[in-house]
Amino acid sequence: FVLNTYSLQLGVHNIVILNDWEAVKDAFQKDAFLDRPKDSPFTIVDIDSSFGNDNGLLWKDHRRFALQTMRDLGFGKRSMEERIANEITHFTKLIDQTDGQGFNFHKLLTPSMSNNICHLVFGHRMDFNDPKRIIFDNVLDNNAALFSMLGEIESHQKTMDPNNKRDYIDGFLNEMKIRQQKDPNTSFTINKLSANSKSFFFGGSDTVRTAVEWLVLVAVKHKGIQKRLHEEIDDVIGRDRSPTWADRLDMPYVQAVINEVFRWRTIVPLNLMRSASEDAYILGHFIPKNTKIMANIWAVHYDPKVWNNPDQFNPNRFLTPDGKHLIKTEALIPFSYGKRNCVGETLARVEVFLYFVSLLQRYTISAENEEMLSLDDRFGLTLQPKESFILRFQKRF
Repeated sequence: FVLNTYSLQLGVHNIVILNDWEAVKDAFQKDAFLDRPKDSPFTIVDIDSSFGNDNGLLWKDHRRFALQTMRDLGFGKRSMEERIANEITHFTKLIDQTDGQGFNFHKLLTPSMSNNICHLVFGHRMDFNDPKRIIFDNVLDNNAALFSMLGEIESHQKTMDPNNKRDYIDGFLNEMKIRQQKDPNTSFTINKLSANSKSFFFGGSDTVRTAVEWLVLVAVKHKGIQKRLHEEIDDVIGRDRSPTWADRLDMPYVQAVINEVFRWRTIVPLNLMRSASEDAYILGHFIPKNTKIMANIWAVHYDPKVWNNPDQFNPNRFLTPDGKHLIKTEALIPFSYGKRNCVGETLARVEVFLYFVSLLQRYTISAENEEMLSLDDRFGLTLQPKESFILRFQKRF
């Protein structure tokens, strides 16, 4: 294969790596590359797989149900924003209590951002000191997927009202009851609910937390960028109200900084593996059925054919020369690309924007030890800051 598409052997698996934007775009536009392999070395052993690992009609059915349930719960609507804003208010109250003294931002951010997914899946937030909350936070920090959702599910079974859907678990249980009456062998089972809930929890907590953490560290490291962010936030929002998702349309520089962090520190560097469901071609190269495919999203975001000086952090690459308008770049794909992109992309984008703007609206942020502050990364399931730093948040008003 040519350099933009090559193969390697991982254990007993032969895998084709898509290593630039042209190859990823060509492959992920085709239905032949929608499937997940059932014997992937990256598949976590569990009682049942989530819809993120399913294929065909099963995947389509559960993805469609998840999207519809999230819309019913306010996904993409003002009510969703209000829940996130309430969590941010709780978060900033805790920051205010530090009175400008240094604290571990990572540890305080983790439960706050995860609470937004708790609202979606469980129907309620958890206090930061709740023992279950602490367990979940440790799970996120250690990528430990083998924990149980059954306690939450059993609690919902005892208290749910079919006429009042509180969250994803309620919606699934209600749908499961309806489907089991028609088909005892339905895929809507308790095991599937548990797997799907864990998928939401991991996919929707770690990624957004990491994105916000990178954004804050960049603002601390680059004082000129933080100053310009403060200026745009003050001009558009002021200090008398909280930011809304609609504000982004008048904030090209904020969006450019967010986009550049999505590119420069690609949160999920390697896309979950795909499998060819039939003989197909990628950029003219024959790909036999059942071949495993992996997209290197990090390489797409550093593709020199798309990005000028990709190693450089430069938000201006997403702005018109006058700095007044955002440039949309199709090759920016932090949530993957095509029909199998991240089901929670809209929620993630809203969370990242509201948290970042809320923090910069309210605080001037610095590091307790500026000389030691590093933007080095640590590679894992997500690309995280190498270290957790002690940061200071000084009120701006």
